[in-house]
Amino acid sequence: MRGRDIVKTLNERKDEKYCFVKCWRKEEDFLDYDLIDRFLENTKGTEEFGGIDLLTMDDMWKEVLRVGGSRVKLLHDKNGDKVEWVHKGKTGLRTNVCAYTPETLMEIFDVETEGNPVD
Repeated sequence: MRGRDIVKTLNERKDEKYCFVKCWRKEEDFLDYDLIDRFLENTKGTEEFGGIDLLTMDDMWKEVLRVGGSRVKLLHDKNGDKVEWVHKGKTGLRTNVCAYTPETLMEIFDVETEGNPVD
C-alpha cells in the first residue's frame, strides 16, 4: 500500500473511537504507532506500507501496559481517568500523573520504546 492509499483508507474509516494507527512496512521489519491525525499530516503519498490497523484508547492502553509494565497505572478519579507513570528523569525516578488522553498514551509509549516499538 502506498501512503496515499492509506490516507484515503483512514479518511474513509475515520471514527471517533479510533485515535491511533499501527502501521508496518511490507517487509515487516518495522512497526510504528502514531496518533491518526499526526500520521495523516506526516505521511507522504509515495511511502510504501505493508498494512495498517486502527486502535482505540483501550487498544493503545494495552500497548502502553505491554511496554511500561508496572511503571504505568490507570487511576479512576471523579474528575476523569488519569495515568500514573514512573519513569527515569534527569535526577532519578519521577512519578507523573497525567490525564488519560491519546496524547499522553502516545508520549508514554514513545518514551518507553525510545521510538523503536517492538511487536
